[in-house]
Amino acid sequence: MQVACMHAFVILLGVLLVTLISMPMIRSAQAYPLNTFTWVPPWYYIGYKSAPYYDDIVAYENGSTVELLVPVWNDPAWGYTNGLNVSKVVLNFWGIGVNKTLDYYASPHMIASNQYELFTISFTADLTEFGVSTWDHEYRIVVEHVNATAEPKKRVSPDFMIYWYSVSPGYKFVVVSSSLVDADDSLSKYYSYYNQYHGYSWQNFDAQQKATRAEIEKGIGDTYYSRGDYASTWTQYNRANTLWEEAIEAEGERRAINDELDLNRTRAQIQRDLTYAEATLTTAEAALIEAEAALITANATKIQAEAALMNAWGFYFIGIGFAIGWSCIGIGVIIYALRKPKLPT
Repeated sequence: MQVACMHAFVILLGVLLVTLISMPMIRSAQAYPLNTFTWVPPWYYIGYKSAPYYDDIVAYENGSTVELLVPVWNDPAWGYTNGLNVSKVVLNFWGIGVNKTLDYYASPHMIASNQYELFTISFTADLTEFGVSTWDHEYRIVVEHVNATAEPKKRVSPDFMIYWYSVSPGYKFVVVSSSLVDADDSLSKYYSYYNQYHGYSWQNFDAQQKATRAEIEKGIGDTYYSRGDYASTWTQYNRANTLWEEAIEAEGERRAINDELDLNRTRAQIQRDLTYAEATLTTAEAALIEAEAALITANATKIQAEAALMNAWGFYFIGIGFAIGWSCIGIGVIIYALRKPKLPT
């Protein structure tokens, strides 16, 4: 009997545990009315920031307008089929007791079933309200709502909430001073110069000295930055940037002079090469004239040789003619002598 009761108790306990586990799972399957939000530019900075925060932050400059967009969805699964009557949308910084509220309680804003509505919380970033620039604040967004069908009007629980860390990467809220913004902008400019010209082979000694001084002034500015003296930080960073600009200008002037000297040397070399080429051309022309004269002489000599050769051939043929003629005469005399009749004895 005791064993049977124990078995029944175990089964009942198992069913109860399954029910308790399954209820959150059923609720989590529903789309929560409030599951995201967006910080609207122009923020001064958004993302991971090291000192003094070492965290993901969204920062607005003191005096600028802050806007936060909050979409709310009336999911039918939550049962507000007759409309979700939004009475308040509150941005709550609980650590400093600051609330920024859209108050619709006098005339609730109804969201129809299965519809989205976008709410904009807007306020001015104020350092007197949010503390010094090194403070980052945690927050939550709360959407309050009232009944839709019954009177008297009353607030319905639970409120819908979403915390700063719920939307990755989870930005904490910061208000920064204008002097910090100016200092960071000047630092960004410094790194533009530094990344381009650090390790540069300066030709101008004065330019090299100014570049070295720029790095020293920046280091002093870093010291002021770590102390939170952003006005002095900006002064130092700005001085460093001025030194970079003077160094670049001096280097440009030195390079221009060197370029002019190089150009003059190149022009002189070209002139020397041209003079040499002209002299060479004159020599070549004289040689050509001499060669042409020699060719003319050679042609005349050739003509004389050809004439002499012709004369020689003429005398040769004349000689041959005489030889043949005298030979013929001699042969005729011999024939005549052989055939001449003999005189009687």
